Amino acid sequence: MIRIENISAGYLNKEVLKNISCDIEQKDFFGIIGKNGAGKSTLLKILCDLLNPYSGNIYIDGKNIKSFSKKDFAKTISFLPQYVDTSLSFTVSEFVMFGRYPYMNIFKVPSNNDYTVTKKVMDFLNITDFLERKINELSDGEKQKVLIAQVLAQETDIIVFDEPISHLDIGNQNDILEILRDLNEKYNKTIILTLHDLNIAGEFCNKLALMENGSIYRQGTPEEVLNYKDIERVYNTTVIVKTNPISNKPYVIPVSKNKIKTG
Repeated sequence: MIRIENISAGYLNKEVLKNISCDIEQKDFFGIIGKNGAGKSTLLKILCDLLNPYSGNIYIDGKNIKSFSKKDFAKTISFLPQYVDTSLSFTVSEFVMFGRYPYMNIFKVPSNNDYTVTKKVMDFLNITDFLERKINELSDGEKQKVLIAQVLAQETDIIVFDEPISHLDIGNQNDILEILRDLNEKYNKTIILTLHDLNIAGEFCNKLALMENGSIYRQGTPEEVLNYKDIERVYNTTVIVKTNPISNKPYVIPVSKNKIKTG
């Protein structure tokens, strides 16, 4: 469905991504992991056509993303960045409706279908109880659901998230990830996201790409990628990798270097 082909990119003539190639299949729950500064967010920006690469191409269903019109591209792939300004006093219903812009006419007047879609999305995310509240009055967990609702209102088959749970507590993290898993498994959405937590990546994703210094060091299933040798090399740390007895997914346990010395 998505082919990333020989992508190199950066900022102010400083190369961040180095000749990256990767395939993402339809209905994948695809996680991108790696240290800070590895190029994860830059890769998402290239994928979502928010940054031009120095070289290389990206294809969706065999079509170069540069050949899409802006409106058609917005109907194909949606993106939730890590930081979104939620300080403005829009109501939740107004904020979610922004996701319908690719479908509106030049006057940006919502149609009956736009209202139907946004209601369906808000029902799915269980946020109808506060649809008339101001978004800047919500908790972090509530805000994140509203941001996801706006993305879902675009009705794209591919949804991209940059660190969607980084600032949430463990309860809200799990809620958001279960929502994304439902979108993937029940509604056949292709989910692409960056994550810092390796155990969450292993638990929820069916494919992973481990990045190092602007390149993909390893890609495959969580079982293939989350092995102690690759993690120790890329993250410059010491870990033990076990198998979750309930899900049979790999989970990573950091080990104190002092314990190793004294052991």
